[in-house]
Amino acid sequence: MSDELKVKLHHSKHDDKVTLQHTQDVAPILESNARARSAYADQPKQGEMQHVARIPSVVVMEWMKEGINVMAPNDEDRRRMRLKLNSPEYAYLRTGGGRL
Repeated sequence: MSDELKVKLHHSKHDDKVTLQHTQDVAPILESNARARSAYADQPKQGEMQHVARIPSVVVMEWMKEGINVMAPNDEDRRRMRLKLNSPEYAYLRTGGGRL
């Protein structure tokens, strides 16, 4: 199975509304994140830059709906993403240890 983002269009004849449904098989991404977390202690630091998370597109879409501009974040967006990634709810997105 592919981990690509899929979009379905739904039309309600009752109220003539159209909605988009985004789906994605996130298992490959989450498995890769788990492997990266397991190997984190063995990885040397890479200067100031460090890979900290891999976020599936469906999660990015949800965060964008919440008003977090993931694609071009300002300081407030970065703060909100950091809070999410540091929370237990989104720990599965992390690829390393520690806090952001």
